Amino acid sequence: MLRDPAALAARPFDLLVVGGGIYGAIAAWDATLRGLSVALIDRGDFGGGTSFNSAKTVHGGVRALRSGNVPALRRFARERRTLARLLPHLVRPLPFLIPTYRRIARSRTLLGLYFAVADRMTRVGDVPAGQDGWLPGSRVVSREECLHLNPLIDPEGVTGGIEWFDCQMQNSDRVPLAFVASAVEAGAVAANHVEAQAGLARGAWVEGVRAADRLTGETFDIRAGVVLNAAGPWAPELSGRLAPAARGRLCRRLSKAMNLVIRSPLGGSHAVAGPAGGRLLFVAPWRGRAIVGTSHDRHDGDAGGLGLDRGELDRFVAAVRAAFPRLSLGLNDVRLVHRGLLPASPRGDGTRLATRSAVVDHRRDGVGGLVSMLGVRYTTARDTAERAIDLVTAQLARPVGPCRSASAPVAGGDLPDFDAFLREAVSAADEVLSAPDRERVARTYGTRQRGVLDLLRASPEDRSPLGAACAVTRGEVRHAVREEMAVRLSDALLRRTEAGSAGHPGDDALAAAAGVMAGELGWTPQRTAAEMDAVRRTYQLPA
Repeated sequence: MLRDPAALAARPFDLLVVGGGIYGAIAAWDATLRGLSVALIDRGDFGGGTSFNSAKTVHGGVRALRSGNVPALRRFARERRTLARLLPHLVRPLPFLIPTYRRIARSRTLLGLYFAVADRMTRVGDVPAGQDGWLPGSRVVSREECLHLNPLIDPEGVTGGIEWFDCQMQNSDRVPLAFVASAVEAGAVAANHVEAQAGLARGAWVEGVRAADRLTGETFDIRAGVVLNAAGPWAPELSGRLAPAARGRLCRRLSKAMNLVIRSPLGGSHAVAGPAGGRLLFVAPWRGRAIVGTSHDRHDGDAGGLGLDRGELDRFVAAVRAAFPRLSLGLNDVRLVHRGLLPASPRGDGTRLATRSAVVDHRRDGVGGLVSMLGVRYTTARDTAERAIDLVTAQLARPVGPCRSASAPVAGGDLPDFDAFLREAVSAADEVLSAPDRERVARTYGTRQRGVLDLLRASPEDRSPLGAACAVTRGEVRHAVREEMAVRLSDALLRRTEAGSAGHPGDDALAAAAGVMAGELGWTPQRTAAEMDAVRRTYQLPA
């Protein structure tokens, strides 16, 4: 997967997807599978915007049952199964635990019934965990077991708990990358760090965009039969830039979401819930650390105005302490703050999320050749992308193949039995990596691990870890540059490898990774220092 912006201008495409987060990545894959010629660009890195700022959970939608929305419940469960089946090395089962109390709304009897109904409606529990995307059913647990599994909450009033299974992305940043790589291998042309600056129009029809390579400053035109705006919170601004008449229907309130990566306080394998301010917060184990989330605050500015406010961070830490008084969370425990903007519900104070993603055919605004989608949940991105590509094909008005994005193998995930694959990878007689590193590589790359292992075998120097506290090797960074379109240090450390996505990897790791990339890409010492400074800012907390 090579970055070649010139290829974007070399010919017209059926579809140009603007935005390479999880929604745009799957849309590009879906369209390519249907036989369309596809281009994909992102102003930053693939998955580097809102998709980077996630709680890593793939939800089954049990909350939808509260409002009686059975179709939504089934849609979430179906899409969770689909992601777990397509990317079994990245999406794994995770047990969750919620405490129960004496009051009716939180009682063991009512919640046990609630989850049992959800199990039945989504047919969970039919087969063992993880097999073909299915999960075990829920169960009611005693007070003693609940407090044993969740020692972080206040035990006062706890009567028991409910255990259920959802899924967690072990390396969420490689999920959109897998769909981008799959699309490229099937014929799509993709480039990161390319920004859509303006629309190309013929009358009331959008025919592409004037784009700029943000690395070189070069501008060029990308022509397409239809443009799909998948720019996330930047979608309203982009739609107005492409066709002013299209902006109005995408203008929505935005909610600021925050999750924290912290030192791990958990001895077990469960994600556990604690009550705070009338809602639940969760602490989930994740790659030797933990994820705490999610907070939602009202956002009154535009998408470019998102920042990390110390007051909001302090309020969130206080809420976490209230939910988990035995955690004693402090700012010194925070390794990384995930921050992103999501569509808010039109009702309320702007802190509640919209209930469903939006897909807009702008012919209703008098603008042809333009479709927009604005996603809410990571889990349902594939379903939303399918709806968007249905509208794209309607605008192209020519026969295309059926949607196959729910079943076609995805790069790295073509594994009939992940557990057997992992056992074989770990037990392989190989002097290149230790068993723990072989497991990490297998979980990161799936069936694409061979390319990394071949590079490591060929170069003993590349087998060296980046730093004293960072097991990721120099060869994995080199592979990210040569094969996965990593052109910024942050691309390699935060989204291609595990080096920096769970916290600062150490200055020695930054320097080693920057040295590899400087050699591959011809960076000057000044550029190398700037790249390291940019990564360091990712971990800085507001004063």
